[in-house]
Amino acid sequence: MSEEWIKRYRVFPRFFALFYLYYMSKVIDWAMAQPDPTQAEILVGAVTVPAAAFFKFYVETGNDAK
Repeated sequence: MSEEWIKRYRVFPRFFALFYLYYMSKVIDWAMAQPDPTQAEILVGAVTVPAAAFFKFYVETGNDAK
């Protein structure tokens, strides 16, 4: 696997995005199961807000490998 291939297909950001979506879904499922979700809401916010920033950065950077 060459460095050019890794840059072209953006392997690390895609892997990170898949991992983060899985992690975020588990946290949201856990929070929805709580009888008193006040503290769970804080954790869900702490997990979902950085996800929005990461995905915005990922989409705006594009593929720079030529």
